[in-house]
Amino acid sequence: MTRSALPFLIAASLLATPALAQNAPLGAAGRWTIDLKASTFNEALTGPAPLAAEVDVTKDDGKSLAWTLIEEDEDGLAAIQFADAPLDGTPTKAVVNTQIVMISVHRDGPHGVTAVTSNKTGRKQSMKVWLADPDTLKVEQDVDGVSGPPDQSLTFKRVK
Repeated sequence: MTRSALPFLIAASLLATPALAQNAPLGAAGRWTIDLKASTFNEALTGPAPLAAEVDVTKDDGKSLAWTLIEEDEDGLAAIQFADAPLDGTPTKAVVNTQIVMISVHRDGPHGVTAVTSNKTGRKQSMKVWLADPDTLKVEQDVDGVSGPPDQSLTFKRVK
């Protein structure tokens, strides 16, 4: 190989990597439980922090994600969410508690997504979700739509 071909091969491999990563799974399949000590909550905006929370990611095939989120408080079930969403931003229906909402999910690199939900009243919520490492899932929520730091930062640990 000539010296002039090496920069071309390096550039070609860097350009090809994002396309391959776009179709690769995120690595989030499995069960995750919340690490309450590593999480921060805006209780004035969203109510009391849960006593426990679990996410079960049942599909992570590089094209879509499917998950169930269950939060518990002292009275039992505090929140529940079901979704199966394509990763190309196409709006699809999801269930949050007893409400049907629209959700759009798109990739933010090889191990992260941004999900935006909206309901019939027009209220929107966005969540940036990414793998900080193979056993740590981070979620930053913006509930109120106001610029600035996230309203909640949640840390989930993989259940082994």
